[in-house]
Amino acid sequence: MSEATTLVKATRDELTDRRHRGHVAVVNVDGEILYSAGDPHHRTYMRSSAKPLQAMPVIETGAASAFGLEVREVAVACASHSAQPEHVETVRSILTKAGVDEVKLRCGSHPPVHEASRVDLYRRGDNPSSVHSNCSGKHASMLAVCQHMGWPTDDYRASGHPLQQLLLSHIAEMSGLAPEDISIGIDGCGLPAYGMSVAEMAYMFARLGRASGLSDRKAASARRVVQAMQTHPLMVAGEGRICTALNARPGARFAAKGGALGVYCVCAVDEGFGLAVKIEDGNGQAAGAAALEALSQLDVLTQKDEEALDEFWHPPVTNVLQDVVGQVHPTYHLRSSRI
Repeated sequence: MSEATTLVKATRDELTDRRHRGHVAVVNVDGEILYSAGDPHHRTYMRSSAKPLQAMPVIETGAASAFGLEVREVAVACASHSAQPEHVETVRSILTKAGVDEVKLRCGSHPPVHEASRVDLYRRGDNPSSVHSNCSGKHASMLAVCQHMGWPTDDYRASGHPLQQLLLSHIAEMSGLAPEDISIGIDGCGLPAYGMSVAEMAYMFARLGRASGLSDRKAASARRVVQAMQTHPLMVAGEGRICTALNARPGARFAAKGGALGVYCVCAVDEGFGLAVKIEDGNGQAAGAAALEALSQLDVLTQKDEEALDEFWHPPVTNVLQDVVGQVHPTYHLRSSRI
């Protein structure tokens, strides 16, 4: 097993101010590790990077068709959204179509991530509710599945609920693991979180992008999820966020989703590989920078891509006065597994 390696550093003037160690895996649709940094077999929780995969059963069960869910509604099911007005409206649309009351959401609440939306909410004298949670799209879509399948909606988060058993079986199939080999924790929104190696996460994203080796129904759901993320990238995250910027790149080439505590996953659709990053100290900015560095080294970013994504690839370090006082730099090189 390899040790974690320094993937990203931040400089302040002449000195390195901080280093972020972690792991990277690049895996093809056959499950072969093509490139890595650190330990590609390092196990961690996938966190919200799993959301596009968790959205697939919304389509496979027929819930999306039964309730007439639109492409933007499938996209918000994959989201860690910023609670901009369009996000909140779309989450409520899913619930309305499924005939589920908003009080059924069990994702907790927090202020909108989007600053202008947060300020507007408080100016109106309102408090955040469950629809403002960045995970509310996922929860709303899960409630839609329960409603469609005739399953209870009160305890849909419980690991023994039919919904969660279905999702665990689905994640096992996509990862090539037995269900008992997937570690189960509790995510920030109260749902099960899936633990596996960084390479297994990358493999799932490779299959998500190419729908390789999947049943016709599962392949169709993967294609619809990827299309939704690419067609409505704002729904997947929000203004000024890396997931929105990467999914919006021309040519429908990427489907990307970050997770809490330094996880970032990407599928490169045309090339047929998946990429997964884990930053051990949980820094999300470093995870995004490390992922973009890998895509650059793999020669799948155009010059226009690099220019458009540079604010996430080499973000500035600023002080409270918004002066630029340093910069974040990826520092690693992928090693080939074929040497």
